[in-house]
Amino acid sequence: MEVALIKAVTFDLWDTLVHNRNYGEFRLPALKRILEQEGYSLNVVEISAAYLSGFRYSSQVIQSENHRHVMTHEIVDKVLSTLGLEDFSARDALVKMYEEAVLCDPPGLKEGVFEALDYAKANFKVGLVSVTGVSPGRIIRGILNDHGILHYFDALAFSDEVNWVKPNVKLFNAALEGLEVEPQETVHVGDSFKGDIIGAKDAGMRTIWVKTKEYEIPEDYKPDVVITSLLEFPEALKSLV
Repeated sequence: MEVALIKAVTFDLWDTLVHNRNYGEFRLPALKRILEQEGYSLNVVEISAAYLSGFRYSSQVIQSENHRHVMTHEIVDKVLSTLGLEDFSARDALVKMYEEAVLCDPPGLKEGVFEALDYAKANFKVGLVSVTGVSPGRIIRGILNDHGILHYFDALAFSDEVNWVKPNVKLFNAALEGLEVEPQETVHVGDSFKGDIIGAKDAGMRTIWVKTKEYEIPEDYKPDVVITSLLEFPEALKSLV
């Protein structure tokens, strides 16, 4: 069987191109402050429990609804419901705070990003496939621009805009459509075995796994190449061309 020529490369964002972290240290104090501004005095235990209930709810919905993206306002509504504040007047302010918390300390680039993107852009179309969580595409675009890497991408597929998260193939398909390429002509690069490798394989793409931890690899989902740093990406991709 003839192997299709590679025409495009797609990258994961979190822990592949940029460092991931928990932004609860910014959201929790801001949640408490907004509640107090609206006249609600709740202790830290109550607020923390409500805060966590929002993300637990999101995880449950993602699992039960075929990896549907859960919008920020849904998570905030769960938090408010847990606190018994369904008619909270500052709901929109909470949604904005959740989404913009990432700007309090924007994620830094991982080693080898420019080397990887320079090589990919010089030879192929380049896309981004990202689960945005509560940091939506409109925010991520600004962060990528500030880092000087937004211009590398010919297509961007953000879960809050597509409405699906990895490993649902619809998120990958959105990038493929934007790049105007077929799955077999595309290599996806990412660190999450379940989200990136399984999702991309199910979409019919080839894969480069940026391995950051051990994972038992199912035989049907063996990545085409395994690397441990983006610095290894150009040689890894050359082996597939």
